[in-house]
Amino acid sequence: MRIFAIRFAALICFLLFNTQLVQSQTAITPATALEHYLNHVDSTYRWELKDTYLIDDVTVYSVLLTSQKWREHIWTHQLSIVVPKETKYDGALLFITGGSVNKEGQPNWSSRNDELTKSFCVIAKQNKAVVAVLKQVPNQPLYSNLTEDALISYTLHQYKNDGDYTWPLLFPMVKSAKRAMDAVQEFSKEKLNHNISRFVVSGASKRGWTTWLTGANDQRVTAIAPMVIDMLNMPVSIDYQVKVWNDYSIQIQDYVKLGIVQDINSKKGSDLVTMIDPYAYRKKLTIPKMIFMGTNDEYWPIDNIKNYYDSIPGQNMIHYIPNAGHSMGDKKEAMLNLSAFFGLTMSNTAYPVCNWKISESKKGLGLEIQATKANLVDVVIWSADSPDKDFRNDEWVSKSLGIKHKGRVKLTEEFPASGYRAFYVNLKYQYDNGAAYTESTRVFMTDDKKVL
Repeated sequence: MRIFAIRFAALICFLLFNTQLVQSQTAITPATALEHYLNHVDSTYRWELKDTYLIDDVTVYSVLLTSQKWREHIWTHQLSIVVPKETKYDGALLFITGGSVNKEGQPNWSSRNDELTKSFCVIAKQNKAVVAVLKQVPNQPLYSNLTEDALISYTLHQYKNDGDYTWPLLFPMVKSAKRAMDAVQEFSKEKLNHNISRFVVSGASKRGWTTWLTGANDQRVTAIAPMVIDMLNMPVSIDYQVKVWNDYSIQIQDYVKLGIVQDINSKKGSDLVTMIDPYAYRKKLTIPKMIFMGTNDEYWPIDNIKNYYDSIPGQNMIHYIPNAGHSMGDKKEAMLNLSAFFGLTMSNTAYPVCNWKISESKKGLGLEIQATKANLVDVVIWSADSPDKDFRNDEWVSKSLGIKHKGRVKLTEEFPASGYRAFYVNLKYQYDNGAAYTESTRVFMTDDKKVL
């Protein structure tokens, strides 16, 4: 009888354990998969100070960050924490960028003369605030030397094959950003006796994608500045690419080759959209955003932002960089605007306004733009003409309207005699500390009769 009782108790324990295991697995859905991954306890997280040096009078602390174990891979990063002589705020800027790891999985370390770090030293000094630069997002190469889009598309394809929610590479990329914020907070408290409680997060391309998702999934993020990632509302944006160009961009061929974009409306494709499209998290994206774009970006149709911009809650701002493409040119304009956006966020200063209404007439497209009167120093129209809807190789030209210190700006952009025209309006603002700040309307594309 006693043996029976022991066996019966063991059976009950086994059944309870398996029931809990099944429940924990089945509780994960596409809508909760990223949150589940981010909250999964991972004992590999740690950081170690490796180097300290000065750039002018700004101190750079080079930290080796181990962010997580993703599948069989331990992710490591170079995290540069940039600290000006004077710090006024309880916030920091986290800029996410790329890089690579060696065969041992350790970061290929950037030199002390790294131009990116120098640029962020300037931003830290200008704003009297801590800046952190996170590299090796994602850790790469992986899986037979894959990097960037080829690596992301491979992981999405693997998810479609076996349904394992941990596959999408964006998940560990976002977790890298979260762990970097943890490390910055801990380092600042332990080494600098300075508390960091809020972050502005930024990054370009795949790291811009990561920026959107991080902003939706971490309450420490109070503003984001995603750069050159114009693909929210993925099913509509991908379909629009084909409508405008009659084909997919050559820049997304890694996703085309594996059938990711063609299959986006299938069950597995729809699940992926729910997991990795920032648009799927838009209800949580109420924080301020400065969205950076290059007008000649090879990845996206010029006016694709219309497919999601008005549906994203919160205060949304745009900054276009003309004739620059996906690389944003020399990046100086982007850095100036990022610095101003960061400074306004840290000081809790109201962002300048750039709201607009459009109206069509036989003559052209009318815009009525609401501006911030006190700081407005110029209004500039940027435009380009094209025989078709593909503006990737067309030159943009500017025209200053010489308008200053007005709270409302009205203008009409004429329709082209033939072909197509794309244009946007820049509002240029200047602040007492010398910071320049430009906000743009979205790009409008017209034919000879109407806005498209």
